Amino acid sequence: MSFSIGQALNMSLTLKPYSESYLLDTEMILGFIVSKTREYLRTHEDENLTEIQTNQFKRMLCKRKQGMPVAYIVGKRCFWDFELKVNESVLIPRPETELLVEFALKSIRSLNGAERIADLGTGSGAIAIAIARENPQCSVHAVDVSPDALEVAKTNARDLGVSNIIFHEGSWCDGLPDLKFDLIVANPPYISGSDSHLNDRGLQYEPRLALAAENSGYSELNLIIRNSRNFLKKDSWLLLEHGYNQQDSLIKELSRFGYSDILGLKDYANIDRVVAARWEVIDN
Repeated sequence: MSFSIGQALNMSLTLKPYSESYLLDTEMILGFIVSKTREYLRTHEDENLTEIQTNQFKRMLCKRKQGMPVAYIVGKRCFWDFELKVNESVLIPRPETELLVEFALKSIRSLNGAERIADLGTGSGAIAIAIARENPQCSVHAVDVSPDALEVAKTNARDLGVSNIIFHEGSWCDGLPDLKFDLIVANPPYISGSDSHLNDRGLQYEPRLALAAENSGYSELNLIIRNSRNFLKKDSWLLLEHGYNQQDSLIKELSRFGYSDILGLKDYANIDRVVAARWEVIDN
């Protein structure tokens, strides 16, 4: 038996025990299936789905009840001013990461003639694509240790018509060519491996490699701070996204390794989220 759009929307109540955003989740899944906006769904509740669409809707709703994030169910996620393909090979881009992009764009403008940018741990390509689209004069080098993640990032860049990104397989700075960069950005894993939140229903579907790090979540952040010095030009910038309670320690670590003009930035929820630091030393 086929559902009407209204009947499908009413199925959102079955999601209520599993998701605080049960109505939005239902609208996003249904909108994906019928290729319509949420506004269209609300004003065309009498319109009938096909039997194939109804069965697809039931399957997707079941996946959401099992905890799978909507982005993985529909295979896409909005970020910045574009839409990205995502799957379980990549971390789902978060709104707070747009702060990293905003400051990266400001830093590039302040450098007057920036030519080369690096995005370490590119995942879906969200950060690299946002920077590359806004700065077609720059070459953006996107690095990831996961071949599957790189395929997702390459697909997103191709689908969005972005041609000034060079992709490299490797771990953080080890994946970079022997060049100097005007800016290095990274959103590495920064959750402690023992953090109970890793067992949350949604996070169970995301790649643990992109979420958790050793040394209470600091291992990859500190590694990038140390090794980026070998790849930064004089008066260039390093930008790192981090966890809510890590900023003070990272500022000390950046200072210890010779960075200057260190800034701590808060996200839109007023939570410490990004550190930015200038590299001025030539011989490192």
